[in-house]
Amino acid sequence: MAKNYLVDTSIIVDYLRGSKKAASFLNSQNSVVISTITAAEIYQGAKNKKELNILKKLINSFKIVPINANICQLALTLLEKYTLSHHLLILDALIAATVIENKLTLVTGNYKHFSMIKKLPAQKWSQEKI
Repeated sequence: MAKNYLVDTSIIVDYLRGSKKAASFLNSQNSVVISTITAAEIYQGAKNKKELNILKKLINSFKIVPINANICQLALTLLEKYTLSHHLLILDALIAATVIENKLTLVTGNYKHFSMIKKLPAQKWSQEKI
């Protein structure tokens, strides 16, 4: 059974920086989605209107998984459990909750931000060749 991946901002940034590995990964998957959080982080990185339009085209090529009430509630639960012990941040909690709620697998270059969440299917991303 093929996995359905949610990629985080680090993979999109690698792609934008010309990473062949990121391009190959994104182009080889049948089902890659991003969180609303990732879309927002990518937009926030735009330096000008021209760049924002380019980023908007890229973001619109992905299915964007919206945040709903269940995701918000799960993110609060994750923050309650992990913010003091592991310094889990709100945006990472929302991404993790989105993955769990939608039965996806997270692909992240920031694996340590999520590694403490045992019920989170996650795959470590690195720019090194596999």
